[in-house]
Amino acid sequence: MFVSHFNSFLRGGAATAARQLHQALRGAGIQSRFQHLAGQTFTGRQCTETEDGEYYSTHWPGKGTLRDSVDRIRFRLHRQRFKRATGGTKPGAEIFTSPHGKPFTPWPPLDHPAADPNAVDAQQHLIHLHWISKFIDFPSFFGSLSGDQAVVWTLHDMNALSGGCHFSGGCERFRLGCGNCPQIKRPGQRDVSFRSFETKRRALQDINLHIVAPSRWLLQQARSSPLLAGARSFTRIPYGMPTDRLYPMQKRFAREALGIETDAFIIGFGAMSLGNRRKGAAELAAALEHVGPNPNVRCLVFGSGTLSESNKELPQTIHVGSVQDDRTRRLVYSAADAFVLPSTEDNLPLTGLEAMACGTPVIGFDAGGIPDYVIPGKTGLLADTGNAAQLASRLKTAIANPQAIKAMGGQARELILDQYQADTEAQRYIELYRTLVDSGEQSQRRAA
Repeated sequence: MFVSHFNSFLRGGAATAARQLHQALRGAGIQSRFQHLAGQTFTGRQCTETEDGEYYSTHWPGKGTLRDSVDRIRFRLHRQRFKRATGGTKPGAEIFTSPHGKPFTPWPPLDHPAADPNAVDAQQHLIHLHWISKFIDFPSFFGSLSGDQAVVWTLHDMNALSGGCHFSGGCERFRLGCGNCPQIKRPGQRDVSFRSFETKRRALQDINLHIVAPSRWLLQQARSSPLLAGARSFTRIPYGMPTDRLYPMQKRFAREALGIETDAFIIGFGAMSLGNRRKGAAELAAALEHVGPNPNVRCLVFGSGTLSESNKELPQTIHVGSVQDDRTRRLVYSAADAFVLPSTEDNLPLTGLEAMACGTPVIGFDAGGIPDYVIPGKTGLLADTGNAAQLASRLKTAIANPQAIKAMGGQARELILDQYQADTEAQRYIELYRTLVDSGEQSQRRAA
């Protein structure tokens, strides 16, 4: 069995989840290969953590010099029209992407083993897609696949369901074919969201497609999507944590290593981009205003951007910048008494899973896939989505009951070990892969 993962980038939430699965599969003896956009590189300690390799910049075959030039011109004109139609969104808005991520991306890529028909049995070869925006051209990629080529697609957000948005913000038009999109500059019945939806719909017709969603919430959204109506299976497989690399550290040691007080109550919070409205920094800032400038409370924040520019008094905030490597993640999560997850819309946020793997309970909104692992009173506390006053109440409860919060941290770690281990996730994917390979071989025998 040979699995080729496709993910646009090497960093970010989807990339981290895809890389961790790739590494766990390789640890389980599966031939797993990770394809990404050309020009991507690992940084710092990531190089050591991923030194087992099998990461490849992706280069695509062409049609010939003249036709490639024509494709590049068409692609450039498309990008210009797309930017005009989607530009001008407010700061913090979700990204909106085109199904034409590149000019021409037929399967298989150059220098890929599948390009040699004698190297790998086609029935044993599985394509596994992850976050593929700005990387894959839907028409040429899916149009190049044979009818029996199995494709597993793990959804990390809602883009596979929609005409362009990655989270709909409550909009239900993806169930009707999009159009009149509230996230673009020039909405209309046949706007760019409608046209992109139609491009995706045509590309995905008759594909041997198998959808995986990490959370119950996203699985439900996927089942209701007309774009994925032709998918041959839907499966929920939660993200798995590398618990041998993410585990609790002694809290005093973690705080001393980060240079923060050892006796304060520490509220952790982080996201790749704190300015993304969906991540809830504004709701958290409003909740912290209710908490007030308690001298025994600190906020430990990671990610790009700032938590709040409010003039109101908040607990003292300590920014540690972007966190990329496992050791720093362990330090930050272990230093916190509780981790706050105020996302108003999300899949199965890795930050919450990582915090719990490090023995830190999560306090968050009852949104998306968060309630899959935040069990109120056991692994954390939940507030109604967007209700900052209720979130503040949960924070005050945590601050007033440090021993109860500490006990929840222990139970959070136990839940991760029981249900969210990387090995468990890998085994569930291997079961799915084997089912698809066996099905393909049976179809081939019947056809022979």
